[in-house]
Amino acid sequence: MSTFSFGGIATGLDTGAIVAQLVAIKRQPIVRLEQRKSLYEKQLSALSDLEGKLKALQDALAALDTPNEFGSLAATSSNEDLLTTSASSLAAPGSYQVIVNSLATHQKDVSQGYATLTDNAGTGSIFITVAGETTQIDLTNPANTLTDIRDAINDAGAGVHASILNDGTEGTPYRLILTSAESGIDASFTADLSGLTGGTAPILSNLTQAADASLLIDSIPVISASNTVSSAIEGLTLNLQDADPNAAITVSVATDDEAILEKIQTMVDAYNDLFSYIESQSAENGTLRGNSTLRTISTRLKTLFTLPLTGGEGSLTMLAQVGLSQDRYGTLTFDQAKFSEALSANYADVRDLFVERGTNLGKAYLVRASIDNLTDPVDGLFKISRDVLGDRMEDIDDTIIRYERSVDTYEVYLQRKFTAMESMVSALQAQGSYLASALSGLYM
Repeated sequence: MSTFSFGGIATGLDTGAIVAQLVAIKRQPIVRLEQRKSLYEKQLSALSDLEGKLKALQDALAALDTPNEFGSLAATSSNEDLLTTSASSLAAPGSYQVIVNSLATHQKDVSQGYATLTDNAGTGSIFITVAGETTQIDLTNPANTLTDIRDAINDAGAGVHASILNDGTEGTPYRLILTSAESGIDASFTADLSGLTGGTAPILSNLTQAADASLLIDSIPVISASNTVSSAIEGLTLNLQDADPNAAITVSVATDDEAILEKIQTMVDAYNDLFSYIESQSAENGTLRGNSTLRTISTRLKTLFTLPLTGGEGSLTMLAQVGLSQDRYGTLTFDQAKFSEALSANYADVRDLFVERGTNLGKAYLVRASIDNLTDPVDGLFKISRDVLGDRMEDIDDTIIRYERSVDTYEVYLQRKFTAMESMVSALQAQGSYLASALSGLYM
């Protein structure tokens, strides 16, 4: 836009203000286009918020749409002094009798005592063998202390940990201790320090032998290198705390109803948060009022949550049968007592109302799959809506550029016209002054 300015010296008019007002009138279409673009930007932001709430519902549904995810399980032990336990989604409801005969142990060897930590323990090579694999550790210092040997063994990563014990005895309290990194027989080791010369080399004796844990599960012998037994019963972890061959422990796995209730409540909260947003955006002053994406989501989800389930494996076909009802605005209410009663009476049918299991396509699965389609980054409804709004804003930008050029041309045109008018008026005023002066001279 031109910065040329002038004043109405000849005419007495504020020609600069007149031109500015005429240009402002000429720019009105640009103002309207900018307002429209601002509205499209607000719609893009509102669509992002809508998609975020839709994905929150999707996440809640994903915790309910398979048997393993729906069926939260809790494992308990009848004697946690001997054994604690936990269950994953792969566990199956049931009970097991467990007897812990013995725990898995680490091998531990100890050296003779040294008077100080700086005593010379020699120089040379140490050989440590674990599971048939030997690691050579070379000590290159002329004289190595217990601390040097400890550090060299720990740095070697040979499957053995070294430490120093002060046993508090008079004269020679410091001892080198080697401990297998893992428990169990397969982690046992041999350590050869006889090659150290020039000092008093550590001579090791065994404190504890490596051993596997031994237990009975429903009278079946089970051996484990670790006291954390996670492969004996699918989905169940047994943490062995102590051994007592005379104590039978009952490990029970049952459905965790409270966890399922929490998952359903999370779904209900996400659903209601979504529909509260849809309602606010559909209101008279809503940014997305009349938007087809908003209408499609509202209609589709209400339909999926209210229509009877067809082709399911269980006897339940409606969410209302298990305490989930929907009002005409789309708000879900959750009767937890009714749901718990249904879950206790027929767990399998309640589960199949929600999950995908073979040909059974439950409500949680169907709604989540529908949201997957809506939010697909390639050809989903949100992608299409964003592309449409993006194209409209690009068109507005192109149109504004053309209008701005036209306005600039118009402003220059006005400036020239008013400048010419001022010049002409100024010339006429000069002629008038001359004529008046000449006429006055004739009558003098």
